[in-house]
Amino acid sequence: MLRCVVLGFPLLFLSLPPALTADQSFLRAAAESNVNQQYTIESILIGGVQIQEAKIPPTLRSRFVALVGERCDVARLQDLAAELRRELHLQAVSQRLLKGSQPGRVRVSFDVVQKDLSFNLSVPSIRYSSEQGASGELDASARAGRNTVNFGVLSIGDELAERFSGLKAAYQNSKLGTERLRFRLQFEDYQTERVDYHRRHNIAPQLTFVVARPLSVSAGLSFEEMKLNNGTSAAANAVTAEVHYGRDIEGDTIQQKFDGRYNLRAGTEALNSDYGYTRHTFSFRYEVKAGRKTATEELTAGAVSGQAPSFERFVLGSHFAPENTPGTRMVHNSMTYGYQFGERTGEAFYDTGTLGHTVRHSAGIAYRQGIFVVAMAFPIGEARFTPIFMAGMNY
Repeated sequence: MLRCVVLGFPLLFLSLPPALTADQSFLRAAAESNVNQQYTIESILIGGVQIQEAKIPPTLRSRFVALVGERCDVARLQDLAAELRRELHLQAVSQRLLKGSQPGRVRVSFDVVQKDLSFNLSVPSIRYSSEQGASGELDASARAGRNTVNFGVLSIGDELAERFSGLKAAYQNSKLGTERLRFRLQFEDYQTERVDYHRRHNIAPQLTFVVARPLSVSAGLSFEEMKLNNGTSAAANAVTAEVHYGRDIEGDTIQQKFDGRYNLRAGTEALNSDYGYTRHTFSFRYEVKAGRKTATEELTAGAVSGQAPSFERFVLGSHFAPENTPGTRMVHNSMTYGYQFGERTGEAFYDTGTLGHTVRHSAGIAYRQGIFVVAMAFPIGEARFTPIFMAGMNY
């Protein structure tokens, strides 16, 4: 009997390590969770984008925003990561904790991996202005590996001198032989409200080369044709080019974003264009965020020379040009200060702009909640004090 006990005890001992190992893993996970609960969530990133800018459903966004200011709960983060994967049909979602701007605070980053095959239906924007009326767009996209096809229906009244509505479609390959080279082909067909033409369509192939992660260079062609109201047609075929620089800097207490673009469109007889012109556009945006405070500086400038069609000229709204007439010279600057209250943000902004003649100014306030925004702008130094009301959403 003693021999059986002596032999059985080692067998029992040998059977313990797997169970003990599992228990120790569980205790380590529990200890890690308890440690993380000592920290307060300062901000949330989804796919490298702030939660307020991420393209996710509003109901899910509100659940993520509700975590800001709360204690870090790993189990709750894992549940939301699983829900995010289901809602956006992603292949995988994982979360990481990053150092916050102050001791005791952390930033949560949800890293996403898309499926090789996906379909998405979205409303990129719906907006209303008391000057130009309502504008909106409905988009559908399908992706298979590196290939993406987009289709959109839109009606826009605040981007050009005339309202235009119709269809657009695009094909994009994000890896044309190498990760650095991308190809895009876009098609547009719009009805317009012009006295000289009523329809225009465009076919535009483009190649983009990623020089470095923050810097890319694009070159392409644009074959644009207008159906004139006298029954004839006119071509505005052009060479296109773009240089884009975008960089995010995540500091211990301050997050910064830089985004700069230069665009060139040159109509030329070499492409059988009826218009000979050159259009330069430059834009720069800088954003700095510290805690709940955000400041933004945005500058846009452009110039057109030669004989350009109306849709290639610049508009800034009827406040900056009577009857919203297009111009060939444009400078616009906007400064914004915002303060975040949970998922809500209050903003104050100051705009200055000119179309080459009189410089005009306006100031205003805005309220944002998730993807929704309401703003009121007040012209400064005008004989008539007429507020401009704007509302919309960006998904």
